[in-house]
Amino acid sequence: MSTYGIIIPCYRHGTALGAVLEQLQPLKLPIVVVDDGNDEHEQALIAQALAPYPEVKLLRHEHNQGKGVAMVTGLAYAEEQGWSHALQIDADGQHDISAVPQMLELSKKEPTALISGLPQYDDSIPTGRKIGRYITHFWVYVETLSCDLKDSMCGLRIYPVADSLALSRHSGHYMDYDTEIMVRLYWQGHPVRFVPVKVIYPQDGHSNFRMFADNVKISLMHTRLVTQGLLRLISAPFRRPSQPSSAAGAGAAHWAQEPERAGLLGMRLMVWTYKILGLRAFKLLLYPVIAVFYLTAKQQRAASAQFLKQVRTFRRASGMTDLRDPSVFTHFYNFGLTLLDKVASWQGDIKLGQQAVFARGSEQVLNFPQGEGRLLLVSHLGDIELCRALVATGKIRPVTALVFHDNAQRFAAIMKTFAPESALNLLALKDFGPELMIDLKERLERGELIAIAADRLAVPSANSATARTVTVDFMGRPAPLAQGPFILAALLQCPVMALFALREGERRVIYAHELRPAAKVARAARAEYIAALAQDFAHLLQEHALSHPYDWFNFFDFWHSNHG
Repeated sequence: MSTYGIIIPCYRHGTALGAVLEQLQPLKLPIVVVDDGNDEHEQALIAQALAPYPEVKLLRHEHNQGKGVAMVTGLAYAEEQGWSHALQIDADGQHDISAVPQMLELSKKEPTALISGLPQYDDSIPTGRKIGRYITHFWVYVETLSCDLKDSMCGLRIYPVADSLALSRHSGHYMDYDTEIMVRLYWQGHPVRFVPVKVIYPQDGHSNFRMFADNVKISLMHTRLVTQGLLRLISAPFRRPSQPSSAAGAGAAHWAQEPERAGLLGMRLMVWTYKILGLRAFKLLLYPVIAVFYLTAKQQRAASAQFLKQVRTFRRASGMTDLRDPSVFTHFYNFGLTLLDKVASWQGDIKLGQQAVFARGSEQVLNFPQGEGRLLLVSHLGDIELCRALVATGKIRPVTALVFHDNAQRFAAIMKTFAPESALNLLALKDFGPELMIDLKERLERGELIAIAADRLAVPSANSATARTVTVDFMGRPAPLAQGPFILAALLQCPVMALFALREGERRVIYAHELRPAAKVARAARAEYIAALAQDFAHLLQEHALSHPYDWFNFFDFWHSNHG
């Protein structure tokens, strides 16, 4: 249940504070005022303003530390009091408090969102402040690679307390606080919503904005955010955990539950680079990007080294050609080239028979009769985005991709942004209920492909088929796979295929395999069917991973070796 309170940072605004408190009374919310090191005269004015409201809590800094520090003090108090959300309002009386009820209503509908006022200025705004706001807006657009944050400097907003407090401790201490905390919350995946609010600059009002000092701090903040934002874009495609939460314990985050906004922003940057500067510029940009990530991504670097070592060990034991001088950097760079393939396929620049070709016999596998759809098992070996290119050329049927529920919105945003004409449909997968089964069977009867990734554990959820695992042998070691895709095959009773799109030189070679014909699976035989199908898929995955090890893009401990 959401609980709300109000934080008022106050420095040299004791005269205006009383009117602000009076206007807040109808809201009947607890209030804390943070005295940010005011002198004795201002303290007396604050005491006078608080006198009619003994229920208002006063916290005091001995010395002035800045608005950002005052907000940390207020948010810490809010957390101690059990508030889920905190309304921040400046003590200067510039904001029209009549907008607050609408903001509270919106916050209750979207409890994870940051709700901010969208300033509606009159002629009282100083010209210098107006120009400064435009400059900050520009840099915020750069830092977020979007225009979603319409205004980042308004001092009237509602924060989700826990995440805001955690981020506030790393944000600016002064007037840079409001902008930085909004950008960081946005990066973390919090929606940001705006409500119009009138803002005035009284002629006799006092501003704490220090033209030189605060502009310097704001400039440094933007430098910091742009730099960190670039590093986030570099690392976003590689963000995967060393193990899923089911293995790591209750407190660990699952890979699909991590904030992924930076991934979408990174895709926007890649598309922009590719479209404006071309292929050569993209490849040149890729080297420093991969180099930075190679130096900073300890966990993913270890996972790559572990995988390449296992490939080498298994190839030697099987009498195959040795993998000479395995290179983690080459592994990362190959993944970067796959990102290029995604962009190129979205732009329609990968064509069958030219940049992409079928392996021997694979095209025939995809030429199945009309009215006989297939379940298509895919993986993070190679680039499955080439499915989009196939669909665009009409070489295969429309594809419905089953996406884990928490990722559906992100994938939909990517496809809507970069491939709006694609015939790739998305369905959010939470569990295998009757409605989903009916929908999928109708799609199969129309001759469509139902695609689902079968090489990663699903998002954990209670009593969900998508969270169960089946153990397979993969390169001589036991590895867990999600049961969900194989349960789906048993329930749909349709033919099952596997598809891999792998880089061979400058071409992408598409391998299609028939795994299982259509079959009715009795309930008593379902567990045996699931285990056998999962192992068959693992054998195919192993075969192609051994021959194309640098196309393996599961940058985490696939075997979960720390847990048996």
